[in-house]
Amino acid sequence: MKELGLFCGTFNPIHWGHLLIAESARDQFQLDKVLFITCANPPHRHNDLLNMEDRHQMVQAAVSANPCFEASRLELDRPGPSYTVDTLRAVRKNYGLNVRLNLIVGGDNVPQLTQWHDFDEIIQLCRIMVAPRASSTPVVTTRSADQEPEGLRGADAVVIDFPPVQISSSSVREHLRQGRSVLYMVTPEVNRLLLEKGHYRP
Repeated sequence: MKELGLFCGTFNPIHWGHLLIAESARDQFQLDKVLFITCANPPHRHNDLLNMEDRHQMVQAAVSANPCFEASRLELDRPGPSYTVDTLRAVRKNYGLNVRLNLIVGGDNVPQLTQWHDFDEIIQLCRIMVAPRASSTPVVTTRSADQEPEGLRGADAVVIDFPPVQISSSSVREHLRQGRSVLYMVTPEVNRLLLEKGHYRP
């Protein structure tokens, strides 16, 4: 059975932390591919959100050098709010039953996961891979292989082992608003697009 990682996010903008999480998950769990799925209209985020096509262009630039990464327009080309369960249904339909879906989420999202639209179906459709956050007290901790992350009882869930970084999309945006460099917070390709188009600058 093939293993497919799904990394859904606003990527506002995508940065090295996102890429490190995805590569750590790919390596640790032998994922054949990781899809970076840019959210078009996330139901829970509206402020300071760059145009979806510009965000997706940066995702494409960021993942282009890794043959195991792929930028997906799945949510951009679907009308309405970007519900994760709809994305999982569509990927399952596209890839068939011989592929296990692995949904990559940040540890800070774990307390809200049970409130996500059709959560019971989400945990039937995929394994959940949790990336602990470094910026605050961890929401989840690494457990032994036969245990699951706290707060996700009943789900097939694992914790990604990766070196946490303090980079966030909000910190990238704040640096840009202040006219400061974000090179090496983002890839050189993304940095070029940010400079050329003036994204997030006043």
